[in-house]
Amino acid sequence: MRLIVFDCDGTLVDSQQTIITATEAALGSHDFAAPDRRDILYAVGLPVDVAMRRHAPDATDDQIVNMLDVYRETYQQLVQQDDRGQVMFPGMHAQIAKLGGLDDTLLGIITMKSRRGLERVVDAYDIRKYFQVLKSADDGPGKPSPALMLDAIAETGVTAEQALMVGDTSFDIMMAKAAGTRAIGVGWGYQTIDELEDSGVDAIAETPEELNDLLGAFQPS
Repeated sequence: MRLIVFDCDGTLVDSQQTIITATEAALGSHDFAAPDRRDILYAVGLPVDVAMRRHAPDATDDQIVNMLDVYRETYQQLVQQDDRGQVMFPGMHAQIAKLGGLDDTLLGIITMKSRRGLERVVDAYDIRKYFQVLKSADDGPGKPSPALMLDAIAETGVTAEQALMVGDTSFDIMMAKAAGTRAIGVGWGYQTIDELEDSGVDAIAETPEELNDLLGAFQPS
């Protein structure tokens, strides 16, 4: 048996414009200058409050709380649009469906989205049925803490050696390594391949086809 855990934003779905717009609106609500797109996307994968503090280090606690409210309100407005504010990366729905049909494979998602945001994605794309475990920012300490990965391992009854993380940021990789699992980085997300390599990733897939091959080769005892 094996457990394959996916990140969501930047790995399964492309929500970068929604994240950027919501971040800019939140920071602008207190006249903080938004960083460039690259810096906003680099922080994807961190808990939203940690990312907001990173973008506005001089903000007071009350300002952070207010900006988080603006961020969440803006984000929810955007994802309710016809395009849902996010689209699944080409090839990933088929990849999930294929893995979900294997008797020796359990699937999970660990994301720093809220529980509501995560459920919106899995229901919008009809993939909830393939996953045995779903972990969000509401379920425990955020990445790169290993807590949610360790919870997923415990809940599915596998060992760390039987688990694998698939993500697009160094925070995904650091979480996996801290939990004692292997990790594959994807090259179509929000951090660079160099950043993934520096985080200690085991392998990098630059296309969904390469990811399919790497996952096929992951056969723990």
